[in-house]
Amino acid sequence: MDDKMTRREALKGLFFAGMGLAAGGPILRSLGTPAAAATLPGAAPWKEAPEGSKIDTRTWSKMGETLGMLGLGCMRLPTLGGGGGGFGRRQPLDQEAVNAMVDYAIAHGVNYFDTAPAYGESEVVTGKALARHPRSSFKIATKISNMNGRPTLEAGQQMFETSLKNLQVDYIDFLLLHNLQNVDGYNTRFRDNGLFKWILQQKAKGRIKHIGFSFHGTNADLPGLVDLYDWDFVQIQLNYADWKEMSRGWGGGSSETSSEYLYNYLVGKGIPVLVMEPVKGGALANVSEGVAAVMRERHPDLTPAANALTFVGSLPGVMVTLSGMSNMAQLKENVSLFTGFKAFDEQEHAFMLTVADLYKSKGQIPCTACAYCMPCPAGVDIPGNFKIFNSASDALLAGDSGRADVKDKQKAFLKLYNAQEKGVRADACVSCNACLPKCPQHISIPQHMERIRGLAAKI
Repeated sequence: MDDKMTRREALKGLFFAGMGLAAGGPILRSLGTPAAAATLPGAAPWKEAPEGSKIDTRTWSKMGETLGMLGLGCMRLPTLGGGGGGFGRRQPLDQEAVNAMVDYAIAHGVNYFDTAPAYGESEVVTGKALARHPRSSFKIATKISNMNGRPTLEAGQQMFETSLKNLQVDYIDFLLLHNLQNVDGYNTRFRDNGLFKWILQQKAKGRIKHIGFSFHGTNADLPGLVDLYDWDFVQIQLNYADWKEMSRGWGGGSSETSSEYLYNYLVGKGIPVLVMEPVKGGALANVSEGVAAVMRERHPDLTPAANALTFVGSLPGVMVTLSGMSNMAQLKENVSLFTGFKAFDEQEHAFMLTVADLYKSKGQIPCTACAYCMPCPAGVDIPGNFKIFNSASDALLAGDSGRADVKDKQKAFLKLYNAQEKGVRADACVSCNACLPKCPQHISIPQHMERIRGLAAKI
């Protein structure tokens, strides 16, 4: 497309001409009038995978591994209080619910389980659940962070030994250097103190099978890290919304990082790609009705989450698509999707990129709810406030705020916002900036909190 085209012109051209959609149909109504979109029929229900069926697999000769295309990310496991846990979360995990999810996953061929010491109780709870199954039936992935205080060799060694104990195993299948952003960070946390040399020694002893890293830097930072070692795999953030650019600021983006570049670079180097945040922390499962209607018109048998996962799973270089599932319903839907997986072709891939443009036009804050920013010194529930805002962002930022449907959505936002305890709302933010260096998405968190506070006050 011509760079001079406006977003509206591009969307019209792609949706109504290139994709062969009728401009007078329900999609146009849903884009222009959210109230009309609410009357559209819901997506056809997905069918649970038959008993005894298995998800599709891919074999990776570089590592000699056959892995299920879907992996269970264990950062957002169910909690006793409901919802999902994760980094910075204080609610205890529900062991019985996790056991049931792990049992179902293994029974249906899911054999990749991803956790980390930074995910609270995750290693312990995941270890208990997996210990009830033969060791040959699952692959464990965990991480060495070595980010707190002075990154010493001893701290890294202790973290690894504790992981083995928590997970009740004597070796780790996939060990990741956690949250690498650039070579300087790698040197400080893993090279200068001798930790990476020690990790290689553990691999030689058979205590580690494969070594990789999770990446949170820019396009320019990746090549330097890749050149450091013959990595078995690399984990990156990849989803349709971030394919062209990963949004960083308020309603904007940054061409400094894109899933497309990271993926293509790694595939070009022959390195298997492990994918995190395929649904962007749940944000792409809870899109606005206008965005959902566009996908439903084209893929009536897929939910928004299934569209996002299919986009990722269709890429041939993807080793495993990790999904941080928080309940059995999410697991069953995802298992169903990857059983007899139907990949998107190039036309469907292009369609999802037009959906990405529409999604970003709604003013979403690019939070994945990883909660790395938590706990907040002032007590603010940062991911919680962002989730409430994103649920109504298109209405909150609408120019025509006098419309009845916009007013209704703004009132719904305000009700959710005020339902939070007073000390956790955005207005409790003191702009201390303690959260900024912790955010893998590089979001200007205090700025967003001030905007949310202002919008709530205005409504």
